[in-house]
Amino acid sequence: MKFILSDRYTYDDNLFRLPDGREAVFDPLLGPPRSVEDQINRASAGLRVRLDASRQVFHADVRIDDVRYRNNDDLDYTGGSADVLWDWQVASDWSGRLFAKYDRSQANLENYRFFEQDVVEAATYGGELRYGMLSRWRIFAGAAAADTDHSARLRQTENFESTTGRGGVEYTTPAGSSLAAEYLMTNAEFPEAEALAGAPRGYEETIPTLRGRYVLSVKTTFTASLGYLDRDYDNPASTDYSGEVWTVGMYWEPRTKLSFELEAWHKLRAYVDAESDYFVGEGVSIAPVWKPTTMIELSAKFSYEKQDYVGNTLFLPPIDTGREDTVQYVQAGIEWTPRDFISLGLAYRWNDRDSNREFRSYGQNQSSAQIRLMF
Repeated sequence: MKFILSDRYTYDDNLFRLPDGREAVFDPLLGPPRSVEDQINRASAGLRVRLDASRQVFHADVRIDDVRYRNNDDLDYTGGSADVLWDWQVASDWSGRLFAKYDRSQANLENYRFFEQDVVEAATYGGELRYGMLSRWRIFAGAAAADTDHSARLRQTENFESTTGRGGVEYTTPAGSSLAAEYLMTNAEFPEAEALAGAPRGYEETIPTLRGRYVLSVKTTFTASLGYLDRDYDNPASTDYSGEVWTVGMYWEPRTKLSFELEAWHKLRAYVDAESDYFVGEGVSIAPVWKPTTMIELSAKFSYEKQDYVGNTLFLPPIDTGREDTVQYVQAGIEWTPRDFISLGLAYRWNDRDSNREFRSYGQNQSSAQIRLMF
């Protein structure tokens, strides 16, 4: 069991992700924000638990945040997260997992022009059952449910609910490589939007997928998945989607204290606080980590993604049909751990979005400092 206390101070030069000529994007019904720049203090207290009992493993990671904005104090809120996991095994053939995740935080301010508090609560919970056979094979099946709720009345049309079922078969080699075929089905709905429109606004989605993991060596691992996604909306006026989706990744550790994670993808995505605004994302990322000493860790990440917005399911006509964005960011950080119970960190992040919708483009710089105590 470990208790964690931390405090992070962040400076953001474009809190609401506004483009140049920002006066033109203010909604007169909402009014402009108090300040585009802000300084945010996040004080957190958490608990991390791991219990091992024979073949059973229980893990819990819980955190409470008190978030305060210096210039836009109407955004102040209490948030947090919880991640609970139970890996179980019975006899030699049956195993499974039960999990629950919860997050409460301010909505991502880059996704819409809204200058008021909107605290989003997102929860996911479910489980998986696995049956092993012939030493290398296993059959698995699982189910999960997700729920997203917005506190701001004007954003509650984005409230989202979904249920997902999956099943498949997997083969694992003695070296840890694996190959699996699975089929995933999802039913989703937007209950507030459906009540407002008096008509369905949900969708059904299926994805047959092949995924693999190849362990070349202790220091090099490759992952890949390839599927065909078919999404059908209840509303005939909404834009259905079908097409291939894939991801490839690589973990490489050329030296003991230096590692790289690389990933490329092509998939249908949406931000958790704007589930109806879905897009085809195609991008790449690279994330190196270097530990020159046992006390110092340097990390960085670069990500680039082209986003082709297929449509908006909640409005007729879709307000963003034909929208295309290019989103990229660079982040870098350093963490110093002079003792086991304390660490100090500095971080910087640069965000940039170019869009064929002028009011969607923006640039942003964010820097932060953090202290964390563990006991």
